Amino acid sequence: MRRIYKIILIIFSVFVIALFIHPTKVVYEPRVIGKIFDENNEPIPNATVSSIQENETINKEHGYHEYEDYISQTVKTDINGNFELSEKSRIDWFHTPLDLPIVWCHSDLQIRQNGFKTYRTKFGEYEKYNYKCRACKNIEFRPIVILKKK
Repeated sequence: MRRIYKIILIIFSVFVIALFIHPTKVVYEPRVIGKIFDENNEPIPNATVSSIQENETINKEHGYHEYEDYISQTVKTDINGNFELSEKSRIDWFHTPLDLPIVWCHSDLQIRQNGFKTYRTKFGEYEKYNYKCRACKNIEFRPIVILKKK
């Protein structure tokens, strides 16, 4: 009889552990499809479009969080000034059954081209809330950017 209780306890323990620790694909960068023009509405080819993300580290000496920007994706515009930054995802292993069903997705861009001023999006310019508990999956931003000459 004790053996049956041990087997039931092991099966229950495996179930509880699997509830919290299992792989799930999480999309953490949305898809961005846009166009780049100059002030005369002419497309700008070969402009460098970069996705800017925020990297969070903990200062070990003082214990506070530090944030710094880094470039996660870079693409060039085509002849018509079009570009696409694809969705990027990672695997998230630890979950809780009480995860909030709301996710804030945002995208910050930096656009550079010789002879033009560097363009950088403002905080909150491209953001969207996703209420379907799927991180940034299936979220797209479609910016149209006009670069100004130096």
